[in-house]
Order: sequence, then C-alpha cells, then structure tokens
Amino acid sequence: MARQQTKRRSKRYHAGSAYAVHVKPTGVLGFLSSARMIQVVFLFMALALAAGGGAAIFGRSTLFGGNSSDNPAGFVKPEDEDSGETPQPGATVEVRQYAAPPAMSIDPQKRYIATIKTQEGDIEVELFAVEAPQTVNNFVFLARDGFYDGLTFHQVQATFSAQAGDPACTAANASACRGDGGPGYELTQEAPGNFQEGVLGMANASQFFIALTNSEQFAAYTPFGRILSGLDVAESVAKGTEIQTIEIQEQ
Repeated sequence: MARQQTKRRSKRYHAGSAYAVHVKPTGVLGFLSSARMIQVVFLFMALALAAGGGAAIFGRSTLFGGNSSDNPAGFVKPEDEDSGETPQPGATVEVRQYAAPPAMSIDPQKRYIATIKTQEGDIEVELFAVEAPQTVNNFVFLARDGFYDGLTFHQVQATFSAQAGDPACTAANASACRGDGGPGYELTQEAPGNFQEGVLGMANASQFFIALTNSEQFAAYTPFGRILSGLDVAESVAKGTEIQTIEIQEQ
C-alpha cells in the first residue's frame, strides 16, 4: 500500500529542495528562475536602448532632424515617392542674395538660348521669351550675373526631374544644402503649362527643374524653356552634379 501511494504522489517544485537541484522547472517559472537568462535579457535591453533610444523595443518610430515636412519649399518630386530624407541644418554659408527681382532687360521678340555647362556635358535650352517673359528675364539675369556658377543639382529623381538653383547647394558646402533656398526675393508666377520630357520649369525665384518625363504633376509650374540638345546629359545628371556656368545667347 505504501508503494502505491508513492506512485500516485506527484512531485512538486520547492525552491531549495533536493528535487530542485536535479530537476529544473519548465515554462515561465523556469525562464524566470534562470539567473543567466535574466542577465541575457537585461543585456539585450541595454544594448537596444543604447542603439535606438528604445524605439524598437517599445514599438515607437523616431524621426530625426526635427522637420515634419518631407517636401522642402519649391522642391518638385513625384507624389508617390518617399525618399525618407529630411533636410538637416548644415554649416552657415554666405549666399548671393538680391533685394528685389530684376528689371526687365530682355526683348521678348528675340530668341534666347541658354547653355547649361556641367561636368557631364552641355545642355542647350531654348527659352520661352514670348510665353514667359518675366520668368525668362529672371533666369537670364541670374545666369549672366553668375548666380548659378558652382551650384549643384541638389534634387534628382531618375526618370522624373533634376532640380538646381539653391544658392547654398554647392559642391564645397554640400552639408549646408537644404533645398529650400532662393535669391532673396519672390517671383510672380506666370501661366502654368504642359510639360513634356526636356521642358524646364521654375520652382521658385531661382530654382529650376528639368522634366525627365511627361507628367501632370508639373502642371502647377511655369514652363520657360525646352532642351534643344543634351537631353542625354540631363538624364545622366546625378545629385551633386555641378553647374560650371550658364551662358546666354541673344539672337
């Protein structure tokens, strides 16, 4: 009878008992009772907190840079694109600024050709002096004054657009480039129009973009020129490609 009672009696875990020495508890109790596992867990949490501020552990996403806008002023980009980049404050640099828009100096009845010289080659553009005289006059003034010399294409989306004209975006001061700079004044926008591949549009008073595709997303901007030659050069432009100078011919 004593033997049968022994078989029916279930063994229970009691901390510090002889039974506990030979048989480790299972399940949650076993996990918590393992000093080594607790050390591993705390080490993992410490490393995760140090690397990511605890965001991964607690299910939070952290945005660095303090800028809630993903589209800097005057920046043309596809509606369905999320580059994940947030402009960061860079070093303070001196940029060329003007007190007011330039006075009218072009003759809309004449033909104006702009040659954008880059390290990748030349892009020859016919400007729309009749359709957008104020915009063309502004572009011609800035080009002749050397405003674009040394600036870079700071926003480029392959097969969509390439944009330049922020005075802070130079090869020497790439860290200061935010993509929202201008010449110090605002320019009244002229009539928007249709854009096709190779048409130039004005994003703000100095920033221009080259359309690399046909898209209705450009429709809110003023077209002021089209590429005559060098479309392949425009398509090869990358972020950081430098504009050596822009030459203007009046015919």
